[in-house]
Amino acid sequence: MINKFIGIGHLTRSPELKDLGEYTKCVFSIAINSSKEEVLFMDVECWNKVASNCNKYISKGSCVYIEGKIKVNKWEDKEGNKRQKFFVGADIVRFLPNGKKDEDKKIENPQPSNSIKEIIDEEEMPF
Repeated sequence: MINKFIGIGHLTRSPELKDLGEYTKCVFSIAINSSKEEVLFMDVECWNKVASNCNKYISKGSCVYIEGKIKVNKWEDKEGNKRQKFFVGADIVRFLPNGKKDEDKKIENPQPSNSIKEIIDEEEMPF
């Protein structure tokens, strides 16, 4: 059997870090746009070093690449009904650019110089 999830989406909420003594767990949700009309919402859970990095470097709206496995939580509600919820157990979380243009941080690309004389002052040349 193969259980492999790969997806790219934007965080719908900021990560929540939970210290569980020996382990660290981080949970967040992502929205994956399949089309303009269809959006898939997935809860994501990661552990230890991956969890710490997620908590430190991403927040609501961040774009991420997730690789992991589909997992399920099963429980009974107060009325005794069996319930279940699917989520992604992430092994790899890569932080991607959001695609938003930040005008304050815009870097101008310098145009290439036409001649070496424009770059180097001849009086400073050692030969």
